[in-house]
Amino acid sequence: MSDYFCHACAIKLGYVNPISTPTPNLTGTNYQLAKFLKHTAPTGVHSINSVFDNPAYSAYQNHVISGQLSGCVEMDNNNRKNVIWYAGEQVGITYSGSFNFPVSGVKIVLEGDQTKVHAFPVAHPQSMHCKNCGCLIPF
Repeated sequence: MSDYFCHACAIKLGYVNPISTPTPNLTGTNYQLAKFLKHTAPTGVHSINSVFDNPAYSAYQNHVISGQLSGCVEMDNNNRKNVIWYAGEQVGITYSGSFNFPVSGVKIVLEGDQTKVHAFPVAHPQSMHCKNCGCLIPF
């Protein structure tokens, strides 16, 4: 089961540092370029995939920046830190045996690794409570 932290607690606990974290080149490695293409202009068949509506690099980069500036943090079962941001509008679709849309959330994974950080659309998450302060995390 994942633990969730509101943006304020995530900053306080050092899980995100949006002011001093420069935006990396999100296609700077072969891994990142492959993930960018998978989630903006897929060229293959995947059993699970999510694709952004707007394939422009600038839109993709804005999702990552916005997530770092206001998203909540998910610590998953493997103690990996992900940032989840609710965009407030449809950002893409997901496919896992059937299509799911509209998708209005963005998940940023491997946020701490500037050679692997990437983002993809996710279904609007359920409301969660911050593990640290107990507040309702606004989605």
